Amino acid sequence: MGTGAEDVEARGLLTHEVTRSVACTTSMQLERSWWRKKVPAFMLVLGIIGLMSHNVLTRTPPVPVVSDATVTTEGELITTYDADTGPFACAGASAGLAPGTGDGTTWRCIGGACIGAAQKCDGIPQCRDSSDEQACSGSASAGNMPSVGVPATGSSSGVAPTGSSSSSSSNSNLGGAWGSSTGNTNDYGGMSAGSNPAVAPPPAPAPAPVLPVPTPGPAPPGSSSSNSISFPKASSYQPPPPPESSGGTNCFEKAGVTYAEAWRAQGTGFWDKFDYMTNDENFMPIQYLTREAAQEKQVTVAYEDRAILRAGPRAGHLKRTSAKVVTKQKWTYFLMAAKLNHVPWGCGTWPAFWTRSPDVAWPNGGELDILEYANEIASRSSLHVGVANKCTLDQSEFRKPGCPQFIEAEFNYTGDSNCVTHYPEAIGCAPNHLPLMTGEEMAAQPIIMAAEWTKDFIKIFRIPAAQAPPDLEAGTPTPDQWDQFIVAYYPFAASERNNPGSCPNSANLLKAQQLVLQLGFCGDWGAKVWLNSTCANNKGPALPSECVAVDPHNPMGEQIAGPRDCCTRFITDEQNQYGADEYLRQNAYFDVAWIKVFQR
Repeated sequence: MGTGAEDVEARGLLTHEVTRSVACTTSMQLERSWWRKKVPAFMLVLGIIGLMSHNVLTRTPPVPVVSDATVTTEGELITTYDADTGPFACAGASAGLAPGTGDGTTWRCIGGACIGAAQKCDGIPQCRDSSDEQACSGSASAGNMPSVGVPATGSSSGVAPTGSSSSSSSNSNLGGAWGSSTGNTNDYGGMSAGSNPAVAPPPAPAPAPVLPVPTPGPAPPGSSSSNSISFPKASSYQPPPPPESSGGTNCFEKAGVTYAEAWRAQGTGFWDKFDYMTNDENFMPIQYLTREAAQEKQVTVAYEDRAILRAGPRAGHLKRTSAKVVTKQKWTYFLMAAKLNHVPWGCGTWPAFWTRSPDVAWPNGGELDILEYANEIASRSSLHVGVANKCTLDQSEFRKPGCPQFIEAEFNYTGDSNCVTHYPEAIGCAPNHLPLMTGEEMAAQPIIMAAEWTKDFIKIFRIPAAQAPPDLEAGTPTPDQWDQFIVAYYPFAASERNNPGSCPNSANLLKAQQLVLQLGFCGDWGAKVWLNSTCANNKGPALPSECVAVDPHNPMGEQIAGPRDCCTRFITDEQNQYGADEYLRQNAYFDVAWIKVFQR
């Protein structure tokens, strides 16, 4: 998801905290009368020496920053990122900075990446959009603004999971009542919101200082950001699939393994296998619920034959509730399969089924997006790693003559298959088989999503449930026989063999992974591309007369997930103007028969 994901997050435990000394020089005009006071010269010399000694002795050395690969200082880390990929990825406390602000240690570019605070207004552009050298006005403190927002972590966040009680075994049908259709009392089951309020989010941070926002270029009508120019095609655009022919050999690497079941989530105890996460790192108008609150509001429900995770009721001003769950177990190398009777879809939704490392900072711990999409954009798989475990895939490995053809789906299908990620400049690799399927298409019939991770490759499978392989149903799956169902392929070991140094740590590209299932809204994907989606002027307020599509990484003065953002306005629908409650009730839910993990 990276995020996400978020994406942008849950994303990132690495904290760049280093105290930087700022040398201030003050010039004084000494009057001629000062000499007539006949102060001894040696006292003047001692004073100067004292000032210099104080500056040296109080300078705090850089704090070591620990990654899974090496121990270094932040100064060295910044140099590494500058040399390899430009400004470094915001992580840890710096991930909570709003674009265009800093905290004295780090400054966040308008484009979303981070630089050292001392590099702000130093006369040398570090941000790719040069925003660090704009709006300086000669002020030496421009890069030392207070931090904005609760410090956010990435999709691999260490936010403590909440709750441990058993999942509900209610036998009510999926289409339960939403309760009151007015105000904010639209809980499931007809309960008022006040009868069991959700756990309150952390206290709101102090308002962000008003800063002049650099303007990279004119924004399209209805957009808060010129970044929308980067999405000139409708967000549902797909290129024609490349021509394919048969007769190829060795199209995919094989693991040669018959797997055995190691874990499963199924039945009334389905949600007992998961912890609930409440952090959001993707600028969403959302409140992820604790286990207890999610069960009370029927956002997560388990039955004998299925488990439901769905969009919940509104929660306060411009927020809607939902759930994000993560397995209590983690695995290194596995085959995962999940039977999905229905997946969420529709304007403003951002569903994701992905993996994360609980042990290593994002993105160095790795992230695999098995299923992810927003609005009407088709789902695609993607892989995200850091500089410490860099990997660039050899595209010839998934474009062999006579074999299924895969196309890099990132950057409007023009990506270079570099899996290193630091948003928004680099967004990972995504070699997918076309055509991609939308959430609405996948929701039309039950499917099985599967992912096989070995030391040499990752494969993603999408299988119509009616065509489930007999070996999978028997509990002894052999995915080497499932080639016709492969929808994404990551041949990292073969890429390294073909191009030494391109993926040097292929066997340890990802650390032990957990499975994550979540339903998000809008954020730095769905809201950003609203302008170019079929949702614009189809759902929610009129664009551009009543709302704009706000890009959280370049808001250009607009409030992120605020009252003028089209997607946020539709999803929260505070005045019940747009029919969002019923729209989400019908469309925005996961219906999961089971999830299983197999190992050798």
